[in-house]
Order: sequence, then structure tokens, then C-alpha cells
Amino acid sequence: IEAMSEEEKVEKYNELWNNFCVSEPYEPGSTFKPFTIAAGLETGILTGEENYSCGGVMHVGDHDIHCNNRNGHGAQTLKQSLENSCNVALMQIGQSLGKEEFSRYQELFGFGESTGIDLPRESTGILYDVENMDSASLATNAFGQNFNTTMTQLAASFCSLINGGNYYKPRVVRQIWDENGDLVENKNPVVLRRTVSKETSELLKDYMLGVVEEGTGKSAAVEGYDLGGKTGTAEKQPRSANNYLLSFIGYAPQENPQVMVYVIVDEPNVAKQEVCAYAIQLAADIMREVFPYLGIEKAAADAVLEAGN
Repeated sequence: IEAMSEEEKVEKYNELWNNFCVSEPYEPGSTFKPFTIAAGLETGILTGEENYSCGGVMHVGDHDIHCNNRNGHGAQTLKQSLENSCNVALMQIGQSLGKEEFSRYQELFGFGESTGIDLPRESTGILYDVENMDSASLATNAFGQNFNTTMTQLAASFCSLINGGNYYKPRVVRQIWDENGDLVENKNPVVLRRTVSKETSELLKDYMLGVVEEGTGKSAAVEGYDLGGKTGTAEKQPRSANNYLLSFIGYAPQENPQVMVYVIVDEPNVAKQEVCAYAIQLAADIMREVFPYLGIEKAAADAVLEAGN
């Protein structure tokens, strides 16, 4: 420390107090897939009635880009493509959107820019410009690879997908009180823009409920609660290192979401890092403890059973 310059000391102290949620950009992986589908629904290229065929790989440009299931998912509806996290279906959706519309919706969702959250050292992430996005980059971006975001960016925009389309400015502080216990200031919610229609929001919620009930997020289920969400497995750079970032983002209850939980496990200390169950199980454990504490509504059938008891 004594041998460092003042600039070096400042940088090291900043690293020491770094907040991953706002300062560390990463490739989100499949937690981004609901945003690609949302863009397709909003532009009208998707109606919800689409069907896809996944053989495990898709040739794009000069590249063979694989699905997470290298044997292929076979026939998939749009809903199943999200439930099973099918890369091939999402690449086809990205192609249909085109790079101009895809980039426009990335920006509308708030990726690539500061959220303005009340925390220091916020990163903006890194996106492709339309001019330098080729067909392979569009394909990989569509399923959440090859661009960078932050947890705060993705969480804030995800909330707009499940609340009917309102993008709120994210905040850490809700109220300020003085030393006497008197309220000094309320930080009232601020809606910055609309991202999707209520119809698109309801359809995406139905798909994400399916992720937990039928798809890759089954182990995120918490007894007594209706919840939806999306799993994510992102291969980190350099790809040859076989390092992964695992994630799960979920919400409850299904009909009127009151809480969102986002968990990331960055390079789990195990031999086979790409097993998303590590993040899913951690998210389930958090939700199981947090939901009763916050008074989150239970599923209707469970509430009736408790009343009967």
C-alpha cells in the first residue's frame, strides 16, 4: 500500500468496495430470452402460435451455433422454447426481428445505459452497434450471449416485463428518516417509460410460470406459491476456459407479482460448472425464506387448504 501512488490506492480501494450488482458487467445467458420474445411479440413478428424445430445446432453465417441441448429439442411451440430454453428457436426469432429492431428493443429495455440507481460506480455494459452486428452476433445476442449487462439493468427491465410494462427507475432507498425517527423524505416510484403492453406481459408470465412448472426451472418451485422465472447458463470469455455464470430470476405471486429474486453464481467451485441447478437451488432457498417474511400471497388452493385446517 505504501508503495502505491494515490491513483493506485483509489483504484484498489474502489475494487475492495466494488458492488457486483451495479459495477460488474457479464453475459446474461438465457435470462435474456424473455426480452427477445417480448420484442417479437411487441413488433408483431410473433403471435404466440409459432412452432419451431430444433436439431441441436443452427448454421449462421460461417458458424455452427449449438443449442443447450446438443441432441435437439425437436418440435417446440413458442412457450416450450422458453420453458426448455431452446437456443435454436431464439436464434430464429432474432433473425426474424433483424438487427435494427433487436437493437432498438435492447435500448428500450435499458441495456447499454446507466439505470441511475442511487449507488456509485455503475457500469453501462457493452452492446453491439447496429453497424457492426453480423448475423452470428445477432443470433448469439438473441439467447443472451456476446453482449454485457449488469444485474441492476436486467432486474429493472425484468420487473417491467412482469408488472404490465412499466419501467421504474431502480432505487435502493425508499425513505429517509432523521435521528429522531421523523420521516424526512419519501422516494416515490418514478415510471420512466413503457417497455411492453399488458398483453405481452401476461403472455410472458404464462410462459415463465411454465418454466418453473414444466421446464428448466422446476427445482425453483416453492411449495404453496405460484411463481414464474427463467434460468440462465452463460459461457464466459474466453470460451476455451470452460467457465460459466449461472443464474435464476424469478417472481411471485403469478397474478400480481410483489417480489422479484435474481441470483447469480459466478464460476461455481465445482468440476462441472455449467449445471444451472446451483443457482436455481440457491434462489429457491432464498424465496422459501423471504416469501413468508414479506407476506407474499400464497396460491389460492393452498390458502383454502390452510383455512380449512
